[in-house]
Amino acid sequence: MKFFAKTLSAMALLCLVFSNQVQAQKFKSYQIKVNGIEYQIDPRIELLNAVAMLFGHNGMTPSNIPYKQQTLEYFRAYRQHPVVDSLLASYRYGWGVDDPIFFMLALDEHFHIRSGLDAGIVSRGGGRYRLEKLAKLFADFCIKANFYAYFNTKQAAFYNQVITQTAYNFRDFKVVPLMENYFGEQHSYVVDLNLMGGYGNFGKAYPLPNGHSKLYAVVATSTSSAEVPVFSPTIELFTLIIHEFSHGFINPSIDPYASRLDKNVSLYEPIKTAMQASGYYSWRSTVYETIVPAVVIRMAEQYYGKAFTEKNFYKFEMGKRFIYLDTLLARLEWYESHRRQYPHFKTFVPDLLTVFDHITPSYILSLQQKVANIRKPDILKIPKPYEFAHDSTTYFIVSTHEPDKQIQAKMLDWVKQYRDMISRESPIITDEDALKMDLTNSDIVLFGTRSGNSMIGRYLNKLPITILKDSVLTNKIIKGGHLQVVTSWVSPFNAHKAMVIYTGQRAEDIKNFNYSALKDQFGYWIAENTITLYKGDYVNFSQVWICDPR
Repeated sequence: MKFFAKTLSAMALLCLVFSNQVQAQKFKSYQIKVNGIEYQIDPRIELLNAVAMLFGHNGMTPSNIPYKQQTLEYFRAYRQHPVVDSLLASYRYGWGVDDPIFFMLALDEHFHIRSGLDAGIVSRGGGRYRLEKLAKLFADFCIKANFYAYFNTKQAAFYNQVITQTAYNFRDFKVVPLMENYFGEQHSYVVDLNLMGGYGNFGKAYPLPNGHSKLYAVVATSTSSAEVPVFSPTIELFTLIIHEFSHGFINPSIDPYASRLDKNVSLYEPIKTAMQASGYYSWRSTVYETIVPAVVIRMAEQYYGKAFTEKNFYKFEMGKRFIYLDTLLARLEWYESHRRQYPHFKTFVPDLLTVFDHITPSYILSLQQKVANIRKPDILKIPKPYEFAHDSTTYFIVSTHEPDKQIQAKMLDWVKQYRDMISRESPIITDEDALKMDLTNSDIVLFGTRSGNSMIGRYLNKLPITILKDSVLTNKIIKGGHLQVVTSWVSPFNAHKAMVIYTGQRAEDIKNFNYSALKDQFGYWIAENTITLYKGDYVNFSQVWICDPR
């Protein structure tokens, strides 16, 4: 008995010593608040990635950042630490891609699990006792492998650089009032910059004692510059941040009514394959993940404008086969005009959910066709503006409807000179003649404005870019009144032929493109007086061709 008592005392002492070691050390804070959002590098997320890389997690960012290799080298000697196999076992027990992130966010500074950890995360991870043991192993790893020193000192300059650069990039990103006005609630907002993760983006709400919540958006980036990950308010990150924060408003609002969604479960079947490919294996999860992008689209329209949102947000989400967006968007627009009746989004949710009661099989068929049209062209590559046949099969097509005929004549003179530089054999024809011809087997090169050239007016809207009087819309809004544009697409008559467009906001600016060596090297090129202002390519994301959102 004395020996047993001494053993228990020794174990208790060791636990006390370990507990004191954990409590004695603290992580340095790398965070900055910009326009109401706190951007931070979270030691819990970096710790998760460091341990996950030790068992060979293949979801890390493909970016060329030395930080990944430095982390591997620093902790390689601790591959046999029990936390590595314990974390791997959690995945094998059934953890999904987001469960480890939410588990880590539930740990306090002493690696105790806070109350409120989702029961599903607990059960999928092997039970409460097992996860408490995993938390202690993370704490032990921090001490044994000296993760505190790695995070607090060794990578301090790197972390500070990321935080400083991120603060600068988001200096004009003012979306908190947009969200709070839309939902009629106020919360706290944290963006966790996931420096090494490439396995997804995640959002979670954690209740605070004051009745509000702390909303987390854990975001990764595939972009780097000078070997440093870059976080900036691109379309992609706007979508990710607003999407993940919106879950914190929307999910708690829908949760009380989740059971009533089951009466419309038959609506899942027409989109089941597409939803499962995106990781949504039930009708309930699909409803949540359709309402969130619908709200993001409505907020994006307020932030960017209708034309920009249509091409960069709506088209992309609908193309992923979220076919019930249209009916939700219409009802959300109604909500926006009845805010006196519904000051809070959560009070509107019962009304919003009724939209699913009125969806008919014929309506679903029309929506499926809409998705098919959005996904066109079904090809592997969009031709660049230089990729057309330099022979007699290619037609140069000029405008006949420019309001100033003198300017139109000057443009025609320039087109002739330009054609002669490239391919003297290519015929020059008018837009009206082109509309009467069979151009199935020809590449076409169009010149003129959207209103001046009937061919451009008819087919430009098929492209992801939009030309307005005061701007050109790509994945960014390029302001200006004398902008020149060169872009390309597949021919509307044959997806295996090219359509190249030399255009601009004004007919007088459609000239001298030949002086730029860059004009035809990208999917789209925007200039003023042939000085390059912006350029980019079209990419296929989720079977939809869009301006690269990254």
